[in-house]
Amino acid sequence: MSAGPPPLSQADRVYELLRDQLLAGALPAGERLVEVQLATQFETSRTPVREALRRLEGDGHLVRDPGGGLRPRLPDVKSMQEVYDVRLALEELTARRASTGGDRELLEAVERDWQALEMQWRTDPSALKTPDFVHRDESFHERIAGASGNATATRMLRSTNERIRILRIHDFTRDDRIGATITEHLEIIGLVLAGDADASAAFMRAHVQRSALVVREQVGAALARMFAAAPGATAVP
Repeated sequence: MSAGPPPLSQADRVYELLRDQLLAGALPAGERLVEVQLATQFETSRTPVREALRRLEGDGHLVRDPGGGLRPRLPDVKSMQEVYDVRLALEELTARRASTGGDRELLEAVERDWQALEMQWRTDPSALKTPDFVHRDESFHERIAGASGNATATRMLRSTNERIRILRIHDFTRDDRIGATITEHLEIIGLVLAGDADASAAFMRAHVQRSALVVREQVGAALARMFAAAPGATAVP
């Protein structure tokens, strides 16, 4: 019998619980996170709390105020839209290029990997139900870009993904988005391998636009909760 995954360390446990709260907008806007209070809340010592906070800051979920304290980062929706516009152009370009003379060996490997993920989603979905699925999603798009042979576009796409990763994580806090993403990725890679440049670009655009819409909705809802929970709040700015 399988022993199952190893238990989470205290730092990992606090990190995941705090990250879930931050993504849900459960912490008030502007609230300072205090180690001793969090240690009491999560029934642990300050050391794992300190490690979890350091990781959350490194991931971009938290920012330091002028006094050195850590507070929830407020998503920049305007910048998000601008970066998504750039991402759309890059994704259409690389999908089109990959479908017309792309690295077929790499593209077939991408398809096999996502077919395996589809099977895993059907048999053991809990293993994929995590915001960290964003890294798998990024890999799919960057590998197609790599297969297109356009190194500049690939670098730009990677940079773009890094800029909006903290926001894109919101796309995978809903179970239905993980399953939909797997299905859409397999449709896209199938069209790319079939050499249909127009359909590949169109499906890629629709896929990215759907993701952007979900992120915008999730981020908006999280911001509303954060400001509603802030002391003295009366409305979302």
